[in-house]
Amino acid sequence: MTGKVLFLAVLLALGTGLVGGLIGVALFSGGPDLEDQVQTLRAELENLAGAQQATSGQLETLSSALSQLEESVGRLQGEISDLKETLPAQASAGTQTPSSALAVAYVDLTGLMNELFQPVQNTVDFKNQELQDLRQRHEAGEIDDETYQKEALQVEVELLAAPLHWDLELIDKMAASPEFADLRDSLEELRDKVLPLQDELQGLRDAAEQGDIQTFLTQYQQLSTVFQQLDQLVSQVVQAMLAEITRDIAQAQGYALVLRKEDALYLDTERLADLTPLVKARVPEFFP
Repeated sequence: MTGKVLFLAVLLALGTGLVGGLIGVALFSGGPDLEDQVQTLRAELENLAGAQQATSGQLETLSSALSQLEESVGRLQGEISDLKETLPAQASAGTQTPSSALAVAYVDLTGLMNELFQPVQNTVDFKNQELQDLRQRHEAGEIDDETYQKEALQVEVELLAAPLHWDLELIDKMAASPEFADLRDSLEELRDKVLPLQDELQGLRDAAEQGDIQTFLTQYQQLSTVFQQLDQLVSQVVQAMLAEITRDIAQAQGYALVLRKEDALYLDTERLADLTPLVKARVPEFFP
């Protein structure tokens, strides 16, 4: 199989999944007949199954830690949902501001989340541009097939690593913040489980450098799934705590109702108080 055809099979694997990629390898490799290709594919699948079992213990441990943190987040989200009931009740009991009008404010949680994750998005955009530049250089004949394959796969690894590094940084910040005190133990445990995966990333880099496509595909699929779950969970934790901070501020200042800016059908920002800067000021370490 030539380098260009093999790399095309790898791209098919990244786009359609591990099995799809192996089928792509079989289809593009040619051979005396279809039966031989099928037998080869079966052997490769058996080898991959064995490789997956080698790291399953570590992934199961991480999944357990993720589940525990999800339970904690669920409890926090339940408390936040009570805001719709407690604030109107307090308002009717006379706990609103001295003004006779209903005290209403809004908060832009989506804007805060976008700002928080902007650094990692910048990295992802930069790496995607690197891939595009590599493709253009390859099409122009400036780099050969082998160089293009190795460098492109290395960039794919960096794209996979960027969210992991950012999530680890956020986990450290959350564990050190008093706003996340209730989750500190779970966050520290999660961090300890995630840190060893950085070594797995190095193994993925080595496989890309050596042109070991089978090992690369196996590890890439496993790590990609775990990293996506981790990224989603970290985002949920951060958003839940920003909402909790919003509730604290609203109660302290006597607001009867706080709207999420992105959920409002109509919102006149000139007539309502914006709690976003106050929420941001409570966790300045997340918005340097």
